Amino acid sequence: MATSPGPGSGSFPEARFYRLAMESLPDTVFVASSDGRISWVCDNVSAVFGPEPATIVESETVASLLSPAFVDPLAPDTRRLENQPVTVTDSDGVAHHFLVTVTRMVDDEADEVDVVGADEVDAVDGPLVYACRDVTDTERLRGELADLFDRITDGFVALDTEFVITDVNDHAVELFGRPRADLVGTHLWSFAPDPESTRAFELLPLALETGEPLSYETYFEPQDRWYEARVFPSDTGLSVYFRDISERVEDQQALEASEARFRALFEGTLDALVLADDSGEYLDANPAACDLFALPRAELIGRSVADFASQEFDFESAWSAFLDAGSMRGEFELVRPDGDTRVADFAARANIRPGEHLSVLRDITERVERERQLEVQRDELAHLNHINRLVREVNLAIVGADTPNEVLSGVCRRLVAADVYQHALVATETAGGRFEVSAASGLTAVAAEAVVAAFERELTAAGRRATSVIAPTPAAVRSTVDTDVFGCFPLAYGETVHGVLVIGADRSGETPVLVGEEQHLLDDLGTTVGKAITAVTARRLLHADEVVTLEFTVDDADDVFNELSRRVDARVTATALVPIADGRHACYLTVDGSDVTDEWDAETLCEAVESLDGVGACRVISVDDDIQLEVHADSSPALALEAQGTHVRTVTSTNGQGTLVVEVPAESNVRNLVSGLVADYPQTRLVRKLTERRSTTRAGYVGGGLSTTDDAARSLTEKQLAALRAAYAGGYYDWPRRGSSAQELAEALGVAPATYHQHLRAAEGKLVGAFFR
Repeated sequence: MATSPGPGSGSFPEARFYRLAMESLPDTVFVASSDGRISWVCDNVSAVFGPEPATIVESETVASLLSPAFVDPLAPDTRRLENQPVTVTDSDGVAHHFLVTVTRMVDDEADEVDVVGADEVDAVDGPLVYACRDVTDTERLRGELADLFDRITDGFVALDTEFVITDVNDHAVELFGRPRADLVGTHLWSFAPDPESTRAFELLPLALETGEPLSYETYFEPQDRWYEARVFPSDTGLSVYFRDISERVEDQQALEASEARFRALFEGTLDALVLADDSGEYLDANPAACDLFALPRAELIGRSVADFASQEFDFESAWSAFLDAGSMRGEFELVRPDGDTRVADFAARANIRPGEHLSVLRDITERVERERQLEVQRDELAHLNHINRLVREVNLAIVGADTPNEVLSGVCRRLVAADVYQHALVATETAGGRFEVSAASGLTAVAAEAVVAAFERELTAAGRRATSVIAPTPAAVRSTVDTDVFGCFPLAYGETVHGVLVIGADRSGETPVLVGEEQHLLDDLGTTVGKAITAVTARRLLHADEVVTLEFTVDDADDVFNELSRRVDARVTATALVPIADGRHACYLTVDGSDVTDEWDAETLCEAVESLDGVGACRVISVDDDIQLEVHADSSPALALEAQGTHVRTVTSTNGQGTLVVEVPAESNVRNLVSGLVADYPQTRLVRKLTERRSTTRAGYVGGGLSTTDDAARSLTEKQLAALRAAYAGGYYDWPRRGSSAQELAEALGVAPATYHQHLRAAEGKLVGAFFR
């Protein structure tokens, strides 16, 4: 190693000391003159610069070893230059980085001088000591760190303890919108519009004080962005990392808004909403669901869908199918804890959130019930339409019947043949007050007798015009017939009940429906059949060669003829009884009495008659010799019997006591007729019953048909006969006319004058045609 000139060139101990000191330094040290010639190097120079120390002393200069700039780099007034960077490339092209400190050696006796930058330093032309520190690895690491520093996605700001920015990365530059040079050295709070209102103003000092790292989220108003900051304190200040979380915050806010909307919808909707987990256990429920399940929310949460299903419902299979499908719709029969069953229309969707499944239920119990009722009503309507057609067919079937028994048999046969009713029979009351079978269809004679025996009480009630429905069928009847329900319907017209129609129906477990509209139809059928029997009876009476004559005394105060005779104090005789609307009759009367015409004028007489019970109107036809009246009445035994098809021959009343004579067919049930009449008029008594042959010369009847065997006369319709009888009894044919006009007669019968003329002329034509034929 070169030893001259070198440091410590004084005494040996001193030189040895300096040499040992320089050799022990980590830096590479060499000494050169002011013109750049190297005079001494330390032993480790080869490890740094390559050549051996002797070679460097002999052939290298400062310019070739370091750089020309380092040949006497010190100014005359400068003794020391510290840490000057220099890069040296070796023969392999590898760059080495050094920090070079240059010190000028001066005489020990010279005045003290300062380091670089000192003023008033004497110029000294001594050797220069170069201390070269190899910082290649440090620079490499610094470069890598700077590169990493700039490449991290988070923004970075380094702050000192006074919150002055000491360093930033590129992302921080983008955030602040200023160059790096403008940021470094600037106080952090200068970038905040209102520092005291920001979270950093409170949290950063806290991190410095506690020495604990922390994180927070903050809104940066200038950029309208949200950031997440993580703060790491150290002895020299704070390292703040931050990242833009605006998208996440917006997503979170949107999620919270969505959750709020969902919660508002969940709580406020009228439909029941329930959330269930993967096992079907309820996690949440809205108020509508609590109402549907009839449980408070606290008791509903934690229960399973299976807890509210019917026993027949396979919950496990249905729930598994729902989770596999992801959605499902349908109806669910929900059984409440109190046992009440509701029907819910549901729409379910799986995994609206992982492991959470939403079901929307709507109570449709009332709708289902209405639909069921509508279906029942449709069935009932179809059934009633069938009954209507059946009733019309029955009506047609009995039109041509010649006897009451034919009417009854036809009704029973038609009802069963239509496949609506299984059994039909007619029971009539006997003289002993018991009932017997008059006609039957669909069951044996033994079964029919069993039905009549079992329903004696209901038959008696029907005899008083009270309909009865028997369901279920009594065991005594079940042993002989297989029928669910029976109904008893009176066959009545006017004051007479001709029998009781008993109908048996098999409804296969349905609610018996021989009630309501069907009952009304069957009641109407009973009236139609009763009227048919009355008409057949009247028709047979017209054709009968032998009749039964019944004579009654009438003492009833509510008989209109008795009341009239008592009021005018005279004898009242009916000359014709003509049916009109509303069950009333136009009664044409003659009032005989020597003092009547003197005491009564037409007006006062009409007022007196119209004041009587059961009288609707009164008209004076004539007051010449006897008084002739037209009285509209509905209360009299004579009118009751006339409506039942009998022929009223005589009706008279004197001073409140009357006599009534009627004719009925020989086969008529006289007992039933008399008992029915007496039930309504208790003071009416049968005083004579006589069977006799009809006389062909007998005068016309007061009420009923014509006493003639002429086919043309018998061909008159009821309306034609009523028009003809009213004209004859009302004095229409008198000449000069003193009686009724056609318009008056039309008003009496409740028809238009033109209609009355039509019926009257048709009747006259038939009679005149029979005369001239």
